Amino acid sequence: MANETPETTAGLSIQGEQQQDVGYVKASEDDVDLYVDGVSDEVLMCRERGRHLFPTIRQAGIHFTEVDDEGLFLRRLTCTCCRLAVRVEKWEGVRRGGRTRFARVASNLEYQVGLNGEKYLAPSGRGHMTPRQIGDSIASKALAGQTLASLRKAAKATAKEARSAEA
Repeated sequence: MANETPETTAGLSIQGEQQQDVGYVKASEDDVDLYVDGVSDEVLMCRERGRHLFPTIRQAGIHFTEVDDEGLFLRRLTCTCCRLAVRVEKWEGVRRGGRTRFARVASNLEYQVGLNGEKYLAPSGRGHMTPRQIGDSIASKALAGQTLASLRKAAKATAKEARSAEA
């Protein structure tokens, strides 16, 4: 490259002090397939969707489980789909005039281990698994054993039926 400087061409040390921060690394297709094979459909739904389903305050009510060292009320909600993710909310109560107002000031996710040792997160060192990768793996497994030609033929037949149904 024409723009190389001595700093950019210097060799990396064995310890890697000069390595650039690359952010997160995507997991390989094999690692994603291995993960998909080992978890329940409920976990896969949350992973493919890219979010958890927590009940609303109207659905679950609002109950505090403890008070932290700062005096904030803690509320814990478990995902109704995978049952492995717990949203921990911190709430502050303030008395204003004759009313008490509550405001959520922070929240974070904690993951618990399922009854059969199932974990929501993939083993560390495998890379980041995106919802798209999870969906691609599920689709590939669902379509395993079918040829591309037979899938194209079926799709064309479906489209032809749809056009004739519209007419």
